[in-house]
Amino acid sequence: SGFRGSTPPQKLSASPGDPPLAPVLQLLRSQLQEKDALIHHLEHACERSRAQREREERLLVTAWYNMGLALQQHEGGMAAARSGAQSFLAQQRLATAARRARAPHGRAPSS
Repeated sequence: SGFRGSTPPQKLSASPGDPPLAPVLQLLRSQLQEKDALIHHLEHACERSRAQREREERLLVTAWYNMGLALQQHEGGMAAARSGAQSFLAQQRLATAARRARAPHGRAPSS
C-alpha cells in the first residue's frame, strides 16, 4: 500500500560491516505493534470517557429538571394552601358531603 505519489519501497541492502537486518526489522515490527496496541487502547479509553461524560450530562439535566419540577409543585402547593384554593374535584366532594350532612326534606342522612 503506501501513500499516493510515493515511490515503492526499496529493497534494503546491507553493506558487509552492517549488522543483519532481520533482528532490526523484527524490533521495528514489534515496536510498531506496541504503538498500534497503545493507539487502540487510547481510542477505546477516549470512547469510554466520552460515553461517561454524556451519561453524566444526561443525569445532570434530569436532576435539574426534577428539582425544578419539585420546586414548582412545592410553590404551587404553598400558594394553594395560602389562598385556600382547591381542585374542582375536591370542591365537588366537599359540596356532596355537605349536602349529605344536611339531610334535606326529613330524610335520614345516608352513611
